[in-house]
Amino acid sequence: MNESKLIGKILIEGRAVLKSPLLIGDGAGETADNFRDIHVLRNHEGKAFIPATSLCGVLRDWLGSVAHESVAKIFGDDKKMQSSIQLCDIELKDSKIITRDGVKIDSLTGVGIDGGKYDYEAIERGASGDLHLVITLRACHSIADTRKTVALMLKRLQDGIRLGALTTKGFGLIVVENLNASLYDFSNGNDVKAWLLTQAASNTISPADKKFSASKDDFIVEAEFIFNSSFIVRDYDVSDKSLSAATLKSHEDFLIPGTSLKGIFRHRAEYIFGKLGIDKKFLEELMGNSTSDKKIKSRFLVAEAYMAQENFAEFKHTRTKIDRFTGGTLKGMLFTTKPAYQKIFSTPTLKLRFEIRNAKDYEAGLAIFLLRDLWLGRVAIGGEKSIGRGTVKGLSAEINFKGKTYKLGANGMDLSGNRAELENYAAALKNFSGGDVK
Repeated sequence: MNESKLIGKILIEGRAVLKSPLLIGDGAGETADNFRDIHVLRNHEGKAFIPATSLCGVLRDWLGSVAHESVAKIFGDDKKMQSSIQLCDIELKDSKIITRDGVKIDSLTGVGIDGGKYDYEAIERGASGDLHLVITLRACHSIADTRKTVALMLKRLQDGIRLGALTTKGFGLIVVENLNASLYDFSNGNDVKAWLLTQAASNTISPADKKFSASKDDFIVEAEFIFNSSFIVRDYDVSDKSLSAATLKSHEDFLIPGTSLKGIFRHRAEYIFGKLGIDKKFLEELMGNSTSDKKIKSRFLVAEAYMAQENFAEFKHTRTKIDRFTGGTLKGMLFTTKPAYQKIFSTPTLKLRFEIRNAKDYEAGLAIFLLRDLWLGRVAIGGEKSIGRGTVKGLSAEINFKGKTYKLGANGMDLSGNRAELENYAAALKNFSGGDVK
């Protein structure tokens, strides 16, 4: 039989929705028309979109981890198999372009590095676009096997998949809603007619009834906190001209960006490593390194934190900068910010999730110390830390590692799991360094 003979089509359609910001850059850098360091990729009409190549690449990489034998027949290879997929770019018609900023921090002094300030665009969460994907089936394909593979892909798209830049900092989570997959079997004359007339096929494919759980070697923390005091993650782009900065929001929710959280964890990890006398190169193997010639991808992942506006009250605070030599006020240095305060302290308002992929025991110990320091209010989130903003108190936490679950309640009370096992991971970090930590 001619293996290239056409035997059917699979049509997958749905609505791709951004659950976190998306950054796929155009590679242009700063221009006369746009001073941002990184710009969102736009089409010829100036509209943001998800390139088919980006989604295809991520799907191919993921499929290789769960059904390696199916990759070549679906996505092709560099030898003799042509790709069977046709995927359209996803135009995000209702997209909103936002601007985020960042600064490189000196780990020793805790202040910004000269020239380390940068700005970048991203597509705000909530944007959506139509997904249209066609798989061409030929005689070399097994319809039954391809159907199973497509069911896995549908489940992955339904649960969510990440693409673009800054995925280890919470960006790029896309969920496909209202998924519909139609199987046109061309051995059936009615299906041939239905395909030509763009009508419904006689068969559909449902997402696989399978949960794609994390690896047992991934150390995953999900914790809930309250704010001990006010907090502010500065948003300088405010309409109220009386304000120097307000608290950053995503739509109506207050926001702690994944980039900020990753920076907080990294800075605290450097502090812990420094106290234990551990070489920072081991931290680079965990949290990545983008400054050297050899790029290291981070295995430490965080999610952005969104907090409902109704749980907080905002107040304007007017302050003035003081001359440290004279003790007097500096002329023209009056400024006003608008931090947010938690209203009710019995209800958790901040939910954080971070994980370490393929964690070693000493890395699990580091994660426990990071959780502890946040839990006890030793680490502040956001700006104006010097005046007491941004400290939190832990209320509950769930840790998953090596197939076991550990749950903690307020004041560190054990709810389930063996506390001694967690202490052993903390001890592994101390033993790795040969030191101790208080």
